[in-house]
This record gives sequence, C-alpha cells and structure tokens, in this order.
Amino acid sequence: MERQQHLVGTVKTAFELHSLHNDQWLLVKEGPDLRQIEPAAALLIDRKEVDGVRIVRRRDYLDHDFKSHITVRKRLRAGVAETDPLQIANPGRDASWCDRAEDFTGDIQRQVIRGLFARYLDEHRLTPLEVLYYEVAARALDNAGTLVQGALQRLASQQVRGTQQSAVSRMKELMAMVDDGLSRLVAKAKGNPVPPLAPGGLKALADKLAVGGADPMPGLYRATAAYLAGTKTWMEKLDRLFRLFSPELSVREMRIIDSIAAEIMGSSLALRELVGKEADRIELVLNAINLYVGKLGKVEMDDAGSHLPGVITLSELLAQGVLPRTLAELRLGLLRHLHARLPFHGERNIQDELRALVRIQDHLKVTAPALVNDEEIQEAINLRADKLIQPEAMADVMAMARGTYSKINLVLSLVNMAPGRQAKAKLAPYLRSLIVPDDIVWDMGCQNRRMDIIPPLSELSDRIMNAGLPEGPKREMLEILDSALFETVRTEIVGNQAMGFADRMLALINTCGGLPEGRARGFASDTLTTALRRPEFILNYLERFESASERRDNYFKLCENLAASRLVPPALIPHAAA
Repeated sequence: MERQQHLVGTVKTAFELHSLHNDQWLLVKEGPDLRQIEPAAALLIDRKEVDGVRIVRRRDYLDHDFKSHITVRKRLRAGVAETDPLQIANPGRDASWCDRAEDFTGDIQRQVIRGLFARYLDEHRLTPLEVLYYEVAARALDNAGTLVQGALQRLASQQVRGTQQSAVSRMKELMAMVDDGLSRLVAKAKGNPVPPLAPGGLKALADKLAVGGADPMPGLYRATAAYLAGTKTWMEKLDRLFRLFSPELSVREMRIIDSIAAEIMGSSLALRELVGKEADRIELVLNAINLYVGKLGKVEMDDAGSHLPGVITLSELLAQGVLPRTLAELRLGLLRHLHARLPFHGERNIQDELRALVRIQDHLKVTAPALVNDEEIQEAINLRADKLIQPEAMADVMAMARGTYSKINLVLSLVNMAPGRQAKAKLAPYLRSLIVPDDIVWDMGCQNRRMDIIPPLSELSDRIMNAGLPEGPKREMLEILDSALFETVRTEIVGNQAMGFADRMLALINTCGGLPEGRARGFASDTLTTALRRPEFILNYLERFESASERRDNYFKLCENLAASRLVPPALIPHAAA
C-alpha cells in the first residue's frame, strides 16, 4: 500500500450527475457523496426535456493530473438509445474544446488526436504525447500533406455542434492554435538539444530539469519521446519505455511512463502486436483482461522464448495497480470492443457471439473479479447480447434446426447463454411462438400414443421455469404446457377405458412423476391418492403374479416407484407406512 501511494499519489473520489439531451450528455452536478447526487437524479428524470440521467463515480488522481469515470447508475427514458454509450459529458460545450495550444495536451484532447490520426500514428508507432512534446515528431506530422488540415476540419465540425459558431470560423481558430503551438515548440528546441536519457535514468533527469523550481514535465516528455524514437513496433516501444522504470521513481516520473503507456494501449494495433499473431477479436479482449491484472498471457515472446524485460516490468506494475491511466485505457479498450459492431469471430453468428460473451464473462470471473462488478462492462455485455438478437439473425438460426422440438431446444440454448434480462426478454417471443403442444406431439411422433409426450413436455416445463425468462412470458408458456399435460393425463391415462384400472394407475406412477407443479400434477396426485385409499387397487394388481415371491418383489417395487414419483404423501405408501 505504501508503494502504491508513493507511485500513484493522492486520489479523491467524487460523483457526477449527467443528463441526456438530444444524444448529448451534460454535466449537471457534482459532489463528494453519492447521497447528495441520488435525490437530484430522481427529480431530473421526471423532466420532459431530459432523455436520461446517469450517475458517474469519478476518481481524481491529483498527482497524475488524471480523472477516471465509471457509470454506476443509468436510466434512459423509454424508447431512447445512446449512439455512443462511452460519450464523455460536456460541461456546456464539447469536452474536447481548446482555447489555446496548451489545451491540446489535455486527456480528452489527446484521445481526440488519437482518433483523428490513428492510421498515421500506428504507421509511425507514435503517441499523441510524443507529437505534442517532441519537435521532430510534430514537424513530421505537420509535413504529412493535408492530414492535419483534414483532421481539424472534422474536429471543427464536431466542436461547433450546439453552438452559434460556424465550422469555418472554428477551423481557423484551431489552425491558428496548431501553428502557434508548433512554432513555439520548434523555437524552444533551437539551441536546446534533447538531454540524453538511458534506461534507469529518468529520476536523475527529472531532478536535473526541476532545478530552480522549473516544471520538468515538458522536458521529460520531450526527452522520453526522443529516447523512444525509431522503434519499429509497439512491443519494442513498450519494452524500451518500461526499461526507464527503477525502484526510486516518484509519482512525477511514473506519470511520464504511465501516460505514454496508456496511449500505446489505446492503439488496437498495439494490442494485436502484443498477442503476436493474427487473432480473432475475442483473443484480443481476453488478452486485454489478462493485461489489466498484470498477466502476460499470450503476449508475444522474443526469439529465445522469453518476454522482453520492459514488458515484464509493465505486467508487474499493472498487477500492483500503480499505472492508473494504463489501467483506465485497458478498461476503456475492453468497453470499445464490447460496444463495437464487429464480430468477435470471423463471421457474425449469433450462437458463436453469445458463446464469446459467456467466455468473456467467465474469464472476467476467474481473471479479473473487480471487473465483473463493473456496471459499465456488464451493461456493455448486455447491450451487445441484445443487439445480436435481430429478426434476420434469428431466422438464420432457426433455419439450422429441423422440427419444432429442435427449434425449441435451439432457442432455449440461446436463452441460457444470453447474459442479462434484456436479451432473455428479447428471445422470449421466439420461444413462445414454438410452444404449440400439438406441433410438438407430431414432431416427436407421439400422435398414436400421446401419453409418451408427458416426459418431454414435463422436462420442457422445467427448463423454461429455470431459464431466467421474464415472469409474464414464462407464466404464459408454463400454463400452455400444463393445460396440454392435464388433458393428456385426463384423457390418455385416467380416462382410457382400453386399459384396466390398475394399469392406468401404474401409468400415472411411471409417467407422471416428473410433472411440474400445476393442474396436471394435482390431478395425477388426487387420482393416485384416491386409488391408494381403495385396498382393492394393490390387491387386484398383485393377483396378476403367480408366485408369492413375485408378488412380494413387485409389491416392494410398486412402493419404491410410488415414493420416487412423489405424487402421493409418504404416509399413503404401504411399505413406507410399515
């Protein structure tokens, strides 16, 4: 704990209340206590102009100048869906807004830069921080044709939404800020060579740059960017970056390492490189979970079959929880994967995708229990499952099964796999449409001996009861099956005059023990109870056996079957009473 405090610094927790208006989340209120926020949220959701409310837990890492956000409550008005569930709340205007060149170094602004220049940054294995603090990387990007101009045009259009300013005017402001920032960066570099930096030398350089009370952070970022320059892969960059770590580092130097590592982890290409091979997205997700808890898992090894020393240090620091930005980025990357429309496997198959979600949930439980209770991750899993269940996809799945009972089994397997109540509720109508007892009878070839349908219908009732379906549809399906079972027991067994009385009672015992609670089971129980109170039932039954030993054996067998059926009170079973 002392080591974590030394490397992470002071952390404070606060709560924010956000309201949704026209697909934009706005910051309404914040406070240190959840109890201050919840009453305001309850009042806010009743206002007509509000499409939704959410309460966010914010952790302020004061020494890292970093904030993490996790949604702990969310309620949307009926019929409202978010375009981007990961959207950051705006404090009245776009959260990425900049008023001066220095604002580009903010967390949200750097995330936007990462998105706008993703292809260029991945091709050159660069992070936004390296571009913002190292003049060589900044000039290279500025000279990359019209890349910067095109990106700023898109950013300007985004930032002016909901304002009175035109995109052209905002574009000119952004261009002026970029030009000003670049010119000042280049000017500072003239006659000021980058201080040399070597593995283990970050603390000494930080102390040197802080002499006289100067802010060492810009110089540290610049020196670190120069030290990392020329790396050919993200793996190589991570290895080199974490070779800078040494036990004597303080939170000041850890902020440098953590910030750059987080931006590397923000690249999907970097996560692919870490796996070391072309992999399905499910493998990337599982590997991100492993990394979150400091397990290297399938991270690529060197030619000697060992992990790179810097990458091992990365995993150790993640396991210790002393890289808050990197941990937040890995968590955010997991959420992006869950919310993305791309399939986890090569082809988007509803069964494979649901199995992938189950695999992710199981992996979270075993590997990262803290993430299992993460409200946003569970919401993302539930939303993904819900979006998978579409009429076209269900039609393709149903076409794979032949016959009513096979289709029922298929849908029930999807219900059992589906995480969350919302997805199960969406599958309920598909299952309900198949619960037609006559179709099941014909499908199973029981039309000539309908009592044979009793065990499968009883089993089906039990599976529906335990499938986690919404109460209304579940009750409706169980009532349909119970009515079919009741009629079958009444007409095909009890009312079947082609069978002797004893044989009818034996049929009840042998076929109705698995009946679910309901009219059918109650009827079978009452009928057997009445029969047992008539001594001639057992006496007439035993007369069919010639020898005393046969009668004794079948008597005990009858008693055992009666007890196993649980259709009558134990006191009524002769052997049990004896």
